[in-house]
Amino acid sequence: MFFYNLKIFLLRLMGYEKPLRVALLKLFSLKYKSFRPHYETILLEASLEAKKLGYDEITILELGVAGGNGIISLEKYSKNIEKKLKIKINIFGFDTGKGLPDTNLKEDVPFIWKKGQFKIDKDKLEKKIKSKIYFGDIKETIKDFAKINPKNISAIFFDLDLYSSTKSFLENIEIWGSFTTPRVYCYFDDLFHHNYISNFNGELLAIKEFNNVNKNFKIGTHIDHVADFKFPLAKNLLYTFHNFNHKDYFKFIGTDNSNLMSINNKKITYNFFKNK
Repeated sequence: MFFYNLKIFLLRLMGYEKPLRVALLKLFSLKYKSFRPHYETILLEASLEAKKLGYDEITILELGVAGGNGIISLEKYSKNIEKKLKIKINIFGFDTGKGLPDTNLKEDVPFIWKKGQFKIDKDKLEKKIKSKIYFGDIKETIKDFAKINPKNISAIFFDLDLYSSTKSFLENIEIWGSFTTPRVYCYFDDLFHHNYISNFNGELLAIKEFNNVNKNFKIGTHIDHVADFKFPLAKNLLYTFHNFNHKDYFKFIGTDNSNLMSINNKKITYNFFKNK
């Protein structure tokens, strides 16, 4: 059995269409639950954009905390980013506290999720983190969250698993939408699940329905381009929420490369962490 398992592993590893280094990153993330380079780089890019907009404080949401490895990772990564960019990062989690709810909706793909799955150990987790977690139905807890007037929601990590739960959060756009930055990085953890998720169920359906009913808010994906190297393990799962009503939506955040286009300029410089 050992050699059979080894054979399957090697075949899958050699047949992985991405570069070997990507496969190794994925293996590390599976073995070490708090190793999430995609969380770190999303957090970094959200912070960089916030600084370009002139913000010194941002808010990060994790929807679906489960064992807590995600929020532990976010807290760990935020320390270096706060120090480097001189920015304050507030992290909040949302979870039922009881695991996944019961469902009989086909859109929730109930054959891969079950009631009580991913139940959280509140006492154990709260000893390890400083971030506040809102426990309960997200339709209600998002209202409590709004009462603190959170500053500049810049990234949201969706790990609610179910179509219905994701839809419940998105439908409350009138509550959380007033606290966002012009654009918000949205990482959807469950867009892929052994080929069972499609555009008629799960998170993909929730995104589609959100876009259909909202004119001034949209959630869009990007083209998987060779030039995009910033998001290991997040590509194809990363979307961007656009708040067209935001007062800073048209504020320039790009890089003015006019001087680099000069025929006399033979040197190209690139700063990975430029925020001004």
